[in-house]
Amino acid sequence: MNIKNAHLICYSPTRTTFTTLEHIATGLGVPDTKSLDLTHPPEPAAPELSIKEGVAIIGAPVYAGRVAPVAAERLSAVRGNNTPAVIVAVYGNRHYDNALCELKALVEASGFTVIAAAALVGEHSFSSPEKPIGQNRPDENDKKAARAFGAEVADKLKSLSDLSTMAPVAVPGTLPEGPYGGPGNIAPDWKASACALCGLCAQGCPTGAITVEKEVTIDPSRCTVCCACVKSCPKGALAFNQPKIYHIADVLHENCRKRREPELFL
Repeated sequence: MNIKNAHLICYSPTRTTFTTLEHIATGLGVPDTKSLDLTHPPEPAAPELSIKEGVAIIGAPVYAGRVAPVAAERLSAVRGNNTPAVIVAVYGNRHYDNALCELKALVEASGFTVIAAAALVGEHSFSSPEKPIGQNRPDENDKKAARAFGAEVADKLKSLSDLSTMAPVAVPGTLPEGPYGGPGNIAPDWKASACALCGLCAQGCPTGAITVEKEVTIDPSRCTVCCACVKSCPKGALAFNQPKIYHIADVLHENCRKRREPELFL
């Protein structure tokens, strides 16, 4: 198969997933690469998103072993037409559990054909200098591995006359059932004395949960605890101070110190 373009399709509040996909695309080496960033809500009258040519590189962050719910919702609106797809689950050095299996089912239901898959590590959303969890990942070794994976995908595509000659790609896990069981209905605390009201937090929020006027207001019912606002604030004016989040961060920091490496499926 002669593939001339790639479509990077992702949901990436803290940009680790997007960075990872960029390096895979570099390794793929196609002449033309386009990005479809689903991190922020589409316009109400946005046209249907359809990928009918080239290869799609589809990435999502892992939340509690699942595809992030907002990612699943937005990715399901992108349609393929037997389009070859590389799927990527990016997780915070604990484990990806059933997320890769869930992502595969989601994109296949939307008309894509999975030709390769990867579970790769990015810095955990709850990571901090005091309690690092996969800190500074993807690092240079991760980026090198992502580029090498992209090159392997390119070789696989060149070896295929068409997708019907390819054996199905198997990924670990089972298809999860029931709703996502995340922390739910909490939001970061705002420290007014530190805030410059710059609005970067609202710009970075993937669900529009933050309003910045004379003060910062956050709707906990819309907050996904992605920490995009916390990580983007230059003044440190936002933080999750809830005991539940502290406990999760403590457990991850203590139990997920061993470096996990990329897992690739071709």
